[in-house]
This record gives sequence, structure tokens and C-alpha cells, in this order.
Amino acid sequence: MRSIRSLPTVFTPSRALEWHCAGTDALLALVLALPGKTFATGAVWDRFAAVMPENDWAMLIGAVAVVRIAALAINGHWRRTPLLRALTAAMGAGLHAYLATLFYVPSVEAFGTGAAFSAALAISDIRSAFKAGRDIVVAGRVFEMMRSAPPAPLPRSFAP
Repeated sequence: MRSIRSLPTVFTPSRALEWHCAGTDALLALVLALPGKTFATGAVWDRFAAVMPENDWAMLIGAVAVVRIAALAINGHWRRTPLLRALTAAMGAGLHAYLATLFYVPSVEAFGTGAAFSAALAISDIRSAFKAGRDIVVAGRVFEMMRSAPPAPLPRSFAP
């Protein structure tokens, strides 16, 4: 009788939060890139305009979104993907923390919706970076186990 070893099973939590934050970045970049002047709609946008023009904001946020979506799309196809996901989530956390700071204008509003949503996205990205960082350790262990004890070949009756 032959015994067959199976590959170790690894629980990986959903990447829905990472996809949500990356998608939010993409939508924000799209809104800023559309014709019209978003920065002319309120006093809170004056702080954004003082940093850089609206089109530059759209390109910066869009670049962050594209890099994050690419990292999530190749998830699992490459051993170092959790590191890439952790780095892009940390990059998103920094972006959203900066946006929350720019949205917060005490003289105009106590704490507006832009600051609240950006702060929530920053916290979500910090959590995503932590989860991806934990996945780095898990992926390293799994690959080491597979290298030290590769699975046994399948019997001929199971071979394709």
C-alpha cells in the first residue's frame, strides 16, 4: 500500500478589504481626472490645490491604485507577493492619512466627511498591511515545508 502526502493547507483571509481600498483609490483618481474642477467646489479643496494641481493628484492617486491592483491580481502567483501587498497597503495607508490631514480644516468644519472617510481608509490599509505582513511569514513556512518535503508522486491510476 502506498501513502500519499498532501500539500499543507494554508488559511488565507479574504483580500476584500485590500481590493476595496484599491478600488476606492481608483475611483477617487477617476473623479479627479474627469472634466470639471473638483477643487473649485469648496474651501476644503484649497489645501489640495496648494500642494499640487488637480490633474497631478489624479495621476498620483491613480498610480497608487494601479500598483495596488496589480499586486492583488498577481497574488499567489509569485512567492514574494505578500511583501508586495504589504508595501502597497502601507503606501495606501500613508496616502489616506495624508488625505485625511488635508481634508481636516478646523476653521471650516470640525471633522468633515472627507477626513472621516480618509481616516477610515488609512486604518483599513494599516490592517491590510499587517495581514499581508503576517502572510509573509506563513508563505515562507509553506514554501520551506514544500522544499524540505515535496509531495509524493501520484500513483499511475490517478495520473492524468
